[in-house]
Amino acid sequence: MVNPIIRGKVNYFLTIHEAIKENENYGFKSQCFFKAFGNELLAIDGYIRRRLRVAMIHQHPNQRKGWLMTTKWNNEYFAGIGLIPSYWYYYHKIYGFSLISYIQRMKEKQRVKHARRIQRAKEKGKEYYTPDRVRKMYYAQRI
Repeated sequence: MVNPIIRGKVNYFLTIHEAIKENENYGFKSQCFFKAFGNELLAIDGYIRRRLRVAMIHQHPNQRKGWLMTTKWNNEYFAGIGLIPSYWYYYHKIYGFSLISYIQRMKEKQRVKHARRIQRAKEKGKEYYTPDRVRKMYYAQRI
């Protein structure tokens, strides 16, 4: 039910992309819009997945929030059940990216983000893997 709305929103951004390409024919060059579009589409994706996770938690009230929500119901899960990621759909329409490459890119971004969190904790002299965090991680993997 959400996919037509996502397609409509992406088509809005695609018309702006086509207008920018048309302006290039007249000598006006602009790159800043592409990064803004990507950030906006990632925000839309995040919001949709967050709201779907909340709805899924209400269907399964005994599910724990936190680590479990992001490990069990991650980007790959939603792509697998047929939810169209708007970020992927936009870049698929323009450049022809595949859904598999989108999932790999999101996994790589999360890996880099996690490594940065660990590095920042080390720089501050703190331990990233606290006993409470490790307990939550083991619990999420167990379920």
